Amino acid sequence: MQHSDKIQRCVWAVLLLFSWSTSAAAHEPHGPIKIGSRKQLFMDDYLVESSDGVEWVMNPPQRDGRVLLTNDQPWESLPGMALGIYCSVIKDNGLVRIWYDLWQQGGRGHGRLAYAESQDGLHFTKPIQNQYAINGSKENNIVIPGSIGGGSVWIDPQAPQEHRYKNQAKIYPSFEFQMYSSPDGLHWKPYLQPDPGPGGWDSQSIIFWDPPVKRYALFTRFWKSHRHKTSPAPNDFRTVRRLESDDLQHWDNQTIAMQPDTADWARYSTTATPPGKPPVDYYGATVFRYDEQSLYIMLAHAYWHWIPRQTKEKDLGPTGGPAAIDVRLAVSRDGVQFRRLARSKPFMALGPAGHFDSRFVWAMPNPVRMGDELWIYYAGSNRDHDNVLDPAANGKLQTGIGRAVLRLDGFVSADADHTGGQITTPLVIFSGKQLELNVDTSGGGSVTVELLDAHEQPIPGFSQDHAVPVNGNSVRLPVEWAGTDSDISQWAGKPVKLRFRLRECKLYAFQFVK
Repeated sequence: MQHSDKIQRCVWAVLLLFSWSTSAAAHEPHGPIKIGSRKQLFMDDYLVESSDGVEWVMNPPQRDGRVLLTNDQPWESLPGMALGIYCSVIKDNGLVRIWYDLWQQGGRGHGRLAYAESQDGLHFTKPIQNQYAINGSKENNIVIPGSIGGGSVWIDPQAPQEHRYKNQAKIYPSFEFQMYSSPDGLHWKPYLQPDPGPGGWDSQSIIFWDPPVKRYALFTRFWKSHRHKTSPAPNDFRTVRRLESDDLQHWDNQTIAMQPDTADWARYSTTATPPGKPPVDYYGATVFRYDEQSLYIMLAHAYWHWIPRQTKEKDLGPTGGPAAIDVRLAVSRDGVQFRRLARSKPFMALGPAGHFDSRFVWAMPNPVRMGDELWIYYAGSNRDHDNVLDPAANGKLQTGIGRAVLRLDGFVSADADHTGGQITTPLVIFSGKQLELNVDTSGGGSVTVELLDAHEQPIPGFSQDHAVPVNGNSVRLPVEWAGTDSDISQWAGKPVKLRFRLRECKLYAFQFVK
């Protein structure tokens, strides 16, 4: 097992280095990069001019298997009811607020949006709303009735209070794309009908205000399919597209943000899937700007359907199993072109056999910061996309919402072993007086930092000879140099390079602070 893991790490490192080399010309800076006091994550090569002896490692979040929210109330336990996957979460005014998809099987299903909240993000209550009737009673927590495909609640910073909260969803049976608005997230009204154009929106659609372009960004489904007249026959697969808008109704600048690539198509024998269908396509994606900086993170939902199989219900044909969805990680600097990370393994894998998340793991928008952690809430199911129950579930359907915990900024780390490695940045211009690292050295590791001038010469007082080894495990460990007070404000506003020397550690991010 250790040998196999080492081979996988080496393969990913080669793929990553290749993708860096092919993108170098596109990202070559024109002069020093102005980073100010913004945090800088080691998720890509943006601030890596050269490196040696360092491996970039994706760090999956930790899950404990607990179900934090499920359909456990009388009005949620009617025949055929379960939690759907199109749920969303916002930390708002001290509360962790969840809007979840209450789905009732039958025909194409009947979806409602329900509401829950928590003080600590772990123990949720379902406040009675008395708005809409189920089985003749309004004693429930339903906030949007009708037959909708779940929801994706977000806060619109450009909107007046009356329309501050927004939610968009596909409507059944008309298949229309409907947006709702609310002043409080509880009382909703139809707002408008966005028109993304052909290609579909039958997935969880993500919208947010994108400051760099001063427009709204939408990430939704795009079928590359002869059935939808968006691609020549025999193509028939899902991708994720990005569009932009000024008014939330009319959308343009369409680009494909995630789709099956050459490696995806080649994963399994072409005889396992019919022409025009890859072994995996992308059902949707949770996309968000990270920490108000020029970094976009995508949690892409990969839908696997490469095993021919038959069931008692019907012949699923050659694109049946496992009909499961897991989560893959990608990153972008412009929100348009995304680079996949650690493609050899999922960021969030399927749960253990029989558990509530053994067939579906769907990352909800968006991660919630809790202290020095990011909590990624996710919807799970032990029933697959073809309604086939996990055999280990003993005939019992389980759906619910769980939590995955990630270190702050911890998506990817620059790792070095005991022999050491180093990273040198291009010229940067910072603001602040103190440098802090998000790093884990354990007991035997360290990081030292050297400041270099524009000619790559060590800056007196801040050279490797003066660097004090940083040792510890914290999201904000200060960097110090012997013989100085470690105040580097005299170099703020001037072009400098940083050289990190790593030994037996994981370096996640750095930041200049005031």
